[in-house]
Amino acid sequence: MKERSRNPATKKIARDRIAVLFTQARVAFFTHPERSNRYVELARRIAMRQRIRIDREFRRQFCRHCSSFLMPGSTSRVRVHSGHVVVTCLCCGKRRRYPVGRPSST
Repeated sequence: MKERSRNPATKKIARDRIAVLFTQARVAFFTHPERSNRYVELARRIAMRQRIRIDREFRRQFCRHCSSFLMPGSTSRVRVHSGHVVVTCLCCGKRRRYPVGRPSST
């Protein structure tokens, strides 16, 4: 197996490529939803291969279970409860809960 590059420039290129793939996934979603799912799979594979984390804004745009691109109203359902937001994937039925920050008392 090929040795992974430890060059920081390679990781920056990978981050840029992941951002481009998520942008393309959003653009292609309405015409080709299966293509946007493929873009998400490619972005995840790049991140795993380079051992980098996907940014929070991108992490919340796909289902970790089935790797489908989540578009509220089409492939996901978003519900707000007290203290958290529940995002349900309509492809596989998995739910993700994200905490909502409490306002400060001062």
